[in-house]
Amino acid sequence: MNLFDLSGKVAVISGAASGLGRASALALASYGADLLLADLNEEGLKKTASEVAAMGRKVIPQTVNVSDPEQIKGLFGTLDKEFGRIDFLGNIAGEGILGNPETITIGEVYQVLQNLVVGRFAMCQEGGRRMLASGRGGSILNIGSLASISALGRGHVAYSMAMGAVVQLTR
Repeated sequence: MNLFDLSGKVAVISGAASGLGRASALALASYGADLLLADLNEEGLKKTASEVAAMGRKVIPQTVNVSDPEQIKGLFGTLDKEFGRIDFLGNIAGEGILGNPETITIGEVYQVLQNLVVGRFAMCQEGGRRMLASGRGGSILNIGSLASISALGRGHVAYSMAMGAVVQLTR
């Protein structure tokens, strides 16, 4: 028995066009998982999808803004239609806006919280509902950063706030 055999499993990965999201998608595919990939970067998303497909895995890339709950619902509609199941959700996409507490705008704070907290929550909600309904369960991975446990400094106030919330969401 291979503990890392993911044949027949389906993973949804946000942030799949580059960095940790891309690496996660390729690693999961190398162990046999089929993938629904999400990112705003269409070119990078297509490149990752092409590499996954070359491994013989079913892969659907979808350009999605994961800070928009309606687009997230559309992503999971694609999941239902194309795969009919979810076993793993990797919440990896996200970006922060730099700014000191005295200079960052409230709009920028809202934007960071929408992207990193509300978007991750909506992804967990959509994925979690399906995992529970299946009776098989599944796994959800919310990627944080050092800012999840320690403030990064005055220039990262919104990002640090959001990453702290991600830890609480995950707990």
